[in-house]
Amino acid sequence: MNQEEGEVNENEQYEKVVKYIVKNTPFGQANLVIKDLCKIIGNINPQNPIMLQALRDHNEENLALFKGQNSQIITSILNSQEEFYVDQKNNETIQVDHEKLEILSRSQVELPSDPQLNQLRDALEQQLNLYLSQQFNENVCGAYVMYQGDASDFTFYLGITSKTINLPNFFCGSWISTWEFTKTQLKGDLKVQAHYYEDGNVQLKNVNTFSEGINVDLQAASESAKQIVHTISKLENKHLTGMNNLYNSMPEIFFKAMRRPLPITGTKMNWNENVHKLVANLKQ
Repeated sequence: MNQEEGEVNENEQYEKVVKYIVKNTPFGQANLVIKDLCKIIGNINPQNPIMLQALRDHNEENLALFKGQNSQIITSILNSQEEFYVDQKNNETIQVDHEKLEILSRSQVELPSDPQLNQLRDALEQQLNLYLSQQFNENVCGAYVMYQGDASDFTFYLGITSKTINLPNFFCGSWISTWEFTKTQLKGDLKVQAHYYEDGNVQLKNVNTFSEGINVDLQAASESAKQIVHTISKLENKHLTGMNNLYNSMPEIFFKAMRRPLPITGTKMNWNENVHKLVANLKQ
């Protein structure tokens, strides 16, 4: 193996490791992790194509919310192009800064559309915004609606994202759900992640999948949108209730099983503090 081939293999290893680490980094901490990786690897900086691509992949997978002046866009693999993202509703292509989570520029384009599907998309956006305002912090959440096809054969794609990032107090969390539906079937994935790392490193990752039968009537777009978002709300609330029940049962089910039944002495602990004071006085 010559020197040039060795350098190529080394770069491939770096790229594989970087992508894996950044992919599994809780949202809100990727920039810090990338800076640390650059220090560890050496001779590389955050503007390196490997780092930039890893950050882009991370943001798309986590439905990162990019904000501009009076506008915002959620990035995902669905609206991703080589150098920009597509805003289907506003017929725009958008360039973003993946480090600062900011919109850089917008350009008008002509995109294929269907009048009936546009009506359903607008109704879905209205219902999703209402759902977000009731269930999430409006400052750190958003949703998208996209579709493919025409009125005779279509698939809609929905995404909901909410973030809580508080790095000075060592915690962050995200709620990400993605959905797709046809005329008769709704499918979805929900990912909840939380990270608390003050004097430790505790992470929660919870993933669930859903499937429900639905009936979409394009002639009644408003009612169909209400039905779909209501179904999503029902499934997400059911998942949240399950998580709350799990937390409440953890001390009894999980932590109790992890405890040693008896101390090393083989004698149960006497929780009467006076007994221990008496023993201490006797030793003196």
